[in-house]
Amino acid sequence: MIKRILVALSGTPCTQSAIAHGVELAKQHNAELTGVTVIDPNRLQDVGPIPIGGAAAAHELAEHRMQLASEHIEESIGQFEKACGDAGVTSRILKETGDSAERLLADWRYHDLTVIGLRGLFEYGVLHDHGHLVLDVIGAGLRPLLAVSEAYRPIQSAMVAYDGSPLAARAMKAFCMLDIWNPMPVTVACFKGHNEEADTLLSDAAAYLESHAFATTKKIIEEKPRTAILETMDEREADLLVMGAAKRTRLGRKLLGDTARFALENSTKPIFLHH
Repeated sequence: MIKRILVALSGTPCTQSAIAHGVELAKQHNAELTGVTVIDPNRLQDVGPIPIGGAAAAHELAEHRMQLASEHIEESIGQFEKACGDAGVTSRILKETGDSAERLLADWRYHDLTVIGLRGLFEYGVLHDHGHLVLDVIGAGLRPLLAVSEAYRPIQSAMVAYDGSPLAARAMKAFCMLDIWNPMPVTVACFKGHNEEADTLLSDAAAYLESHAFATTKKIIEEKPRTAILETMDEREADLLVMGAAKRTRLGRKLLGDTARFALENSTKPIFLHH
């Protein structure tokens, strides 16, 4: 059951899709929507190396970027409030200032689901090189998460990527137990090259999904997950990919598993992530 949904009003091409998905789920669950904007003055005012005599121009550019971001924030808020008002959805706005990932993580603590764009976060038409922030918040533990593409499409079917690991099992169980979507056709896909017990894993996973009223089909894939996961999703005509996203440390950095990272960077359909 979900009752509070956080929607990142990121000022990217995915923002309207995120709003539409948030409103749809809020109506379905009688949930409250929170739209969050984050403005990071440090990033916006970082205009790079300043040549001798260029301080005034750099200051002017920084001020312009702040103004542009503020305008786009208000535009995103307007879109969100109109969509919520038209749908009769209870909503509120959080206007945050500071580090984008930190502020989003702070607000996530008090919501059941977070909806963001697949690529790009809190750019507002100013920052075009900070798409890694999406990976940062996921790597930092923001779950469950619905990452959506630019083009809104109703979620009427899903594909669960499953390899028998605790990570994949938790994602599948969260998909079922949170009861976010009505029971719908689900393909459970297991990659044979990744696990020799694919047949058993598929049968067990399908039985679990069916116990939650999902109409389930099974698919064994011979290729490696990273290269085949999105192709298989298209082949099965799935609207949503359900997968686990591992967090691991390498030289002090929090990283995602290769398959989850590839999917996030290349998918044109929504992804439900859990860990």
